[in-house]
Amino acid sequence: MKNNLTTQQMEKLKMIFGDRVRFNKVERIVYSHDQGIMPDQIRSMIQCIPDGVVQPISAEEVSLLAKAAHEEKIPLVPRGAGSAGFGGSVPAKGGIVVDFVRMNKINDINIGHQTATVEPGVIWSNLEKKLSEQGLTLRAYPSSSNSSTVAGWVAQGGSGYGSYEYGNCLQNIESVLMVFPDGHLEKVEGSNLQQVYSLCGITGMIVEVTVKVHPKDEESVILAAFPDLPSASDFLNALNNENVLLWNVSLTTPSYTALKQKALEHYVLPEDEYLITMVFPKPRRSIVENKINKLVTRYNGKIMRDKLASEEWADKFYPMRFKKLGPTLVASEVVIPIKEVAQFVREIERKFKGEFALEGTMVGHDQISILGFMLADERKLGFPMAYACSLDVIDAGEKHGGKVFSIGMYFTDRAKTFFGEDRLKTIWNYKQFVDPDGLMNPGKIIPPSIDKQSPTKMLSATMKFANAGCELIGLAGRLLSKWQTNNFSSPLDEQLTDDTFSCAMCGYCRNVCTVFDAVPWESNSPRGKYYILNQYIKGKLPLDDEVGKALYPCTTCKKCDAVCQIRAHNAHHWMNLRYEFDKHKLHNTGLEIIRNNVLTTGNFWGVPAEERLKWLDVPAQTHGKIAYWSGCWAGTIMDNMAQNATRILHQLNIPFVHFGEKERCCGLYLSLGGYKKDFQTLVKRNLEMFNEAGVETIIFSCPGCYATFNENYPQMALELGIECNIRFKHIVVYLSELIAEGKIKFTEPFNHSVTYHDSCHVGRWFGHYDEPRNVLRSIPGVELREMEHIKEQGLCCGLVSAFDSLPSVAHSGMKRVEEAVTTGAEYLVTNCAGCGSQFNSTCHAMGTQVQQMDLTELVARALEIPTKDPSEKVGAYMAQCVELLKDSVLAPIVVPAETSK
Repeated sequence: MKNNLTTQQMEKLKMIFGDRVRFNKVERIVYSHDQGIMPDQIRSMIQCIPDGVVQPISAEEVSLLAKAAHEEKIPLVPRGAGSAGFGGSVPAKGGIVVDFVRMNKINDINIGHQTATVEPGVIWSNLEKKLSEQGLTLRAYPSSSNSSTVAGWVAQGGSGYGSYEYGNCLQNIESVLMVFPDGHLEKVEGSNLQQVYSLCGITGMIVEVTVKVHPKDEESVILAAFPDLPSASDFLNALNNENVLLWNVSLTTPSYTALKQKALEHYVLPEDEYLITMVFPKPRRSIVENKINKLVTRYNGKIMRDKLASEEWADKFYPMRFKKLGPTLVASEVVIPIKEVAQFVREIERKFKGEFALEGTMVGHDQISILGFMLADERKLGFPMAYACSLDVIDAGEKHGGKVFSIGMYFTDRAKTFFGEDRLKTIWNYKQFVDPDGLMNPGKIIPPSIDKQSPTKMLSATMKFANAGCELIGLAGRLLSKWQTNNFSSPLDEQLTDDTFSCAMCGYCRNVCTVFDAVPWESNSPRGKYYILNQYIKGKLPLDDEVGKALYPCTTCKKCDAVCQIRAHNAHHWMNLRYEFDKHKLHNTGLEIIRNNVLTTGNFWGVPAEERLKWLDVPAQTHGKIAYWSGCWAGTIMDNMAQNATRILHQLNIPFVHFGEKERCCGLYLSLGGYKKDFQTLVKRNLEMFNEAGVETIIFSCPGCYATFNENYPQMALELGIECNIRFKHIVVYLSELIAEGKIKFTEPFNHSVTYHDSCHVGRWFGHYDEPRNVLRSIPGVELREMEHIKEQGLCCGLVSAFDSLPSVAHSGMKRVEEAVTTGAEYLVTNCAGCGSQFNSTCHAMGTQVQQMDLTELVARALEIPTKDPSEKVGAYMAQCVELLKDSVLAPIVVPAETSK
């Protein structure tokens, strides 16, 4: 894959950005696309793969970059989150992608002026959260607020939620700070914003935005259903005529509702009616509700239950739920006059027989932005022709007095319709004035008929050709996609392959990913991984060590699962990929060491069994119904956890089995390393041991063991043809049950403030959020102070990153401890030896007031059971862990010469 940069140019960029510039193959590929799925035939017509990617952290760096690019004649492509589908952030002539992900600070929230000033990479939902803390809210925001950036919306233009009352994006920004192509900074405001807004950065790069906000009110939502399109259309027009004071108005067609409910397997809304969702501030309810009720009755509609209205509005950020049914979506978006909505929708429904699902959001009182989706499959030969259906929808919109939602790269031939001839001419003249060399995002906005140097001439010609026959081509594509058999072959299992192609590329996962938060390169995000897999499955990337290194990082925190549009089981996929690495002779060098420890001594640390069991000082049985499993970490590095648990069971007169020196690793690290045969051997051995002892329930201190036994053992047992009928419980769940049953009576108050950390495996994997809190609240004297991110949103400790990035571990640990410090609590309570070790060492390293403590220690103290401080041992073992894994990396397996002979 050719790189057009010289060695000197790359060195120049490294001087500015250090490790925040990348030129490697994988990173360049994952920055070659946005949310839209373009047929490969069309992508081949442009130089969409950049020559490098940089991540600035200040306006000054952006200025230095612009000057260097100007001197070296290197194209620059500004990128927010790549969450649009118009190609605005996709290179057309190679060059450097400028990823603003690290410029994500909220610089100022001015309550008096009702504005917020932010860096370009700030995510809308993050800004809304901070505004809410100040009693403010955004006036309008895009439907992609969970991933899209403030500057990205300004650069693309468009409308969103709140646009009924407050208009499009332009009407909701006060000013921007720009770095122009020659490197100088300048504030742009007022009418001059037309030189920036919706131009995809062709006139310069946005480094700061001031947006308008307003006081926050509780929202009221009303959902109305109409029996036919004319009734719904007449109602929308009447809202304007009657001057109903609404903030947002949205329309959903029956086909859209049907697809969404099918994808969710949740059928609560009528699938033969047109739905209109209306949102407004609650203080207006007495005025608004009466008018809406009268209008709904007048136009043969009905008001749906409040619960349904709230559910529909709560799911507003997930318009692509049904992409999983595709697995590809052909999407199209147009803005049309509201008076034409009935004719437009009727034409699309007639032409596509309900296969194009439509939803719309009002822009002001006289326009509506219609977003349409049609299911397709990019793996089939007919997809390029099916893609032409999106052009057909745009044509229909223009015929009804509308225009495409945004221009970007793919619709430059419609720029005259979009901007008007005079404004387009003004834009081109200004572009030539500020960027005479055409280096700022070439190939965007300006059609090749005007820009003779445009790198998208062939693309534009092809789009025109497709547009000329889009109705016929689109029909042929739909038929081909239906008739063609799915003879597409993939080297990966069916579920992972389907989720790879179903991925919405929305980027919601980026904003929550533990790995991406620490090192925010696109390849580190789940979305990036799916794109890499997409290219691997298509045969465009080999599964070599570079690709493997990009696919490997994952803490298995499952935060991405919680926000995924298609509800993919991402964490499980990344785990299962480890077996694929093993097939391709790739292994993690750190996990290879752990594997040897597990196979020789039975535990992560390589500590002899007799040394590990010194903490066990109460009687244990060899046979019985309840067993306690201490695990590698809770039985070694934080053996106070195992000691607390067994002492508690003993004091409560609950007999338990412990397997002593026979207890070996659960196999988590063998699974993480992709050593399937070793893992299967261990699973078989452990299950046979449990059955011989007559065990029915096993109690765990370690969430990793708990998850491995719950998730992996039944599956492996099925493959091996053996039984696995044992119940697995984490200690916090078991303690909560004992308290609820009145079997634990605390005798000693614990008069301290605590905050609680939800470990990923106990929390997001199994949903145990209430049980540990029930335990804490039942202990006399405990004051629970919650952190900012708790339960489903709880932060991951990041410890699993130790196998590929120790700096990521430190980043995650400090971020969580800082949250604990903010609460003012004395103790950071954990339920996991991994999390506990991470936070124990981090608290000591940072010298914080808050100190780590395991939940079982609080319980033991409240039962007047002696406990011990594990800090000294934790410090020694964590230092050993750092030394053990400092060079850990995914690498090819090297077979010694004598072995190969």
